[in-house]
This record gives sequence, C-alpha cells and structure tokens, in this order.
Amino acid sequence: MIREIAYNDVKASLKTGDLILFHGVQTTSKLIELIEWSYWSHVGMVVLPKDIGMTVEEPFFWESTASGDGLTDYLTGKPKENGPMLVSLHDRIQVDVNQHYDTHFLVKYLNRSLKQPELEQLKAFIYKVHDRGFPTAENALKYYIEGRSFNKPAPNTEVFCSELTAETFMAMGFISTEYVPNGYCPDDFNKGDNMPSLQPFHFIDGARLNK
Repeated sequence: MIREIAYNDVKASLKTGDLILFHGVQTTSKLIELIEWSYWSHVGMVVLPKDIGMTVEEPFFWESTASGDGLTDYLTGKPKENGPMLVSLHDRIQVDVNQHYDTHFLVKYLNRSLKQPELEQLKAFIYKVHDRGFPTAENALKYYIEGRSFNKPAPNTEVFCSELTAETFMAMGFISTEYVPNGYCPDDFNKGDNMPSLQPFHFIDGARLNK
C-alpha cells in the first residue's frame, strides 16, 4: 500500500520553488507517461504569493497546461485558455481530481529557500512568458523529441509543462542553458539525476497526495 494524504495536510510546508508532479489518466497523460516510462505526466512549481509581491493567501501553482479549466489566472484576474498561468494550487488539484484528469500527486521539496535575487528573477520570468500558449499534443511531442535528441529549441510562442519548469530554473540560474528546456520531461524533476546544475541543489521527496 502506498500511503497518500491530502493537499491540505502539507500546504503549510510548501515554499516557492517546490514542485508538484501529477499522475494523469487521460489519453495524452498516459502517452506522456509511456514515452518517458514514468508514473508522472505533469509538473509545475509552487509559488507563494508574498514572494512575488501579491497578497493572496493560497499558494499558487506556476504551470503550463493545455486547458485552464476555468481557473482564475492571478496575473490577469480571469481564466486563461491555455499556456503558462498562475493559479491556486488547491483549486488545480481539486479540479483535476473532480474531473478525473489527474489522480495522484507528489511533492518535491527544493532543498533550500530561494534568495531574494532569485525571487526577483522568478517574478520577471513569470511576467515575461505569461502570454505564451500551449502547443498541440502533436507539436509538444515533436518539440520534446527534437529537444531531447537533437538539442533543437522549440518556438518561443508556446511552452509545455516540463519545458516551462526547466526554463524557470534556467531563468533563476539553477540549470545551464546549454541544453534546451523543451528537452526536459516531468520525470527529470522526479529523478533529478540528469540536471546540468550551475549550483548545488536537489529535490527531496515529500508526501504522495490523492486530494
């Protein structure tokens, strides 16, 4: 038996820079998990509102997704159709569970808190790329294969989930830009054993969540 708990049990432990991995049950998610031979098909970053100058209470989730599912994007105050968005982490998990998009989640704690210059770089990056869209499933696969196999960059008008996470860490100076962000998959952030790191950092497994 895998012991799983609720998001509300760990909410107070989360900090900016931590990651949440999602296990999906939709066709596209299953394909991603099959291609990377992993249990995880989606990844995004926890962002505490106070760290980017906002006063909302609930932790944010910085993600790029094919559908905003009607969630409020807190950068604009209204839902965004797709692409990079900053939404309530609680609401994202609840919508995914209720709609049976994703069923299990894994907390990955960054081993240290972000420094003020890194938080400033994060905030600038969020605003810089927020207007990008999300590629079609076919293009996301194409961009990932080209990035993984040939280090070929994807168009900068679209970004998929693990690409956004990688590029976010690049913007903060954690990961080398020698390798394109579209060459990363969600499981890279689970295993953490193939990161061209520019400084010492790693992720620590937290709890598995199911609601």
